[in-house]
Amino acid sequence: MKANKLYISLCLALMATAGCKKSELDQKVPDQLTVDNFWTNKDRALSGLSAAYSQLEGFVGWDNYVEARSVREFYREDYVVPGADAYNYPWWTEHYNFDFTSGNYAIDLLWRENYKGMNFANQVIENVGKMAATAIDDASKKQIIAEAKFLRAYYHFKVLNNFTQVIIRDKVPTSEADLAKGFSSRQEVYEFILKDLKEAEPDLPLRKDRPATEQGRITKGAAQAYLGKVYLYRAGDDKAGATGYYTEAKKWLQAVIDSKAYTLDPDFGNMFNGVTRNSPESIFELQQTADATSGANYRSYLSDWVAASELNGYGEIYGTPRLLTEMLKEGKIANGSYDARVYQTLYFRDSYFNDAGTPRVYGKTYNQVFGATAQTIAFRKWIPATPDRIGLSNAINVPLMRYADVLLMYAEVLNEQGSGDAVKYITEVRKRVNLPDAVAGNKQVVFDQIMHERVMEFTLESSRFYDLRRWGLLAQNMQAAGRKFTADKAFYPIPLKEVVNNPQAQ
Repeated sequence: MKANKLYISLCLALMATAGCKKSELDQKVPDQLTVDNFWTNKDRALSGLSAAYSQLEGFVGWDNYVEARSVREFYREDYVVPGADAYNYPWWTEHYNFDFTSGNYAIDLLWRENYKGMNFANQVIENVGKMAATAIDDASKKQIIAEAKFLRAYYHFKVLNNFTQVIIRDKVPTSEADLAKGFSSRQEVYEFILKDLKEAEPDLPLRKDRPATEQGRITKGAAQAYLGKVYLYRAGDDKAGATGYYTEAKKWLQAVIDSKAYTLDPDFGNMFNGVTRNSPESIFELQQTADATSGANYRSYLSDWVAASELNGYGEIYGTPRLLTEMLKEGKIANGSYDARVYQTLYFRDSYFNDAGTPRVYGKTYNQVFGATAQTIAFRKWIPATPDRIGLSNAINVPLMRYADVLLMYAEVLNEQGSGDAVKYITEVRKRVNLPDAVAGNKQVVFDQIMHERVMEFTLESSRFYDLRRWGLLAQNMQAAGRKFTADKAFYPIPLKEVVNNPQAQ
């Protein structure tokens, strides 16, 4: 959507003020874009859609994406510790220590960015839906609305996963009264999300039908994968209805598998270091670019935040011995080496990183970088393949949904349903890195393997905390990690600003 990036700043300005009541004394300026005269052709519709995409994962600035998202989604995991610099920022460490309050800046940003995304998506849905056939062809109209519905569902799901209470925003507010809206039940929010995804899915193209210029835009496979994920998460949230939710999750995840549109990338590590973008495994991916000609900076600098200080990064996060123990627990079973995903996720003291003949820590060995006696466990994921950018900055795409996730979620559903076929899909993920087949066994044996594979695949990909919570294993793992955690911290409190400004949220 490069051609539409130039419109984003304008769209954000227009859309952020949309729905404000106009005074009868207001005068229209003929050559000025307004909400009333903006939605006039397909290019404008696509520009509005770009604005709706712009709020994905808060990818609109350093605070939103790099700092706030990272501390929310990484620091709450049981396998990490903050770097020394993190303790200069109480609003970061409050997440690690689970002593955050409703006034925490990262919590406020999470709420704000997703509700802004909902507002932008609603404007696309409403305004593109009103566009005449002379302004936009029917196929394009349906597809743009479908993408906006997916995004609206995505933003609601993001909020639902982090807060116990959610306000459904299903229309553009036209008055102050519309803004004051109360919470819906979790069941109502799930139904709303699923309805949007189901309505979007038929009008979205297959991956193969997306031209290269549309990389990163939503496809049918993305809608199907998220339908499967939402149903799976709902099963963890509502045990009473779990049987039916597993049935639905299986249906949608199987649709992704049966489409044959995706395959596992044979080079796991390159999906996270800037080498491979939109790989055959990628179902939905946050796009980044260092191309300054677009008129905006679409580079997150997440690498700087994640990279160890010993690697010239900011060193804000490191792995724990518990993480390394889990990742190494199968031993050297891959042709005399550990699981390749370990080496592609972490830097740690091992002969692999201390081979002077093939120095793999940016041309050095572990001992040279971290010290001869250091036991540092640093992250290799999300930092560039070569140190050729100042401060390790790079435009590294972020996969938000991968085919490996579909396969493991599908295996989890099959295991919950008592099917021995679950092992087949765990094995498929393991074969990517030439590991032995998964082992058949009872439900717990298979589940333990799924848990392990999710650590190997998705460490530092924002899933661990939510996995533990939906499995009912959050408290015990936090205790094992020596973390200060209480059940009331499994979700965030409603942001103070929302409570103050919305009388229905009090």
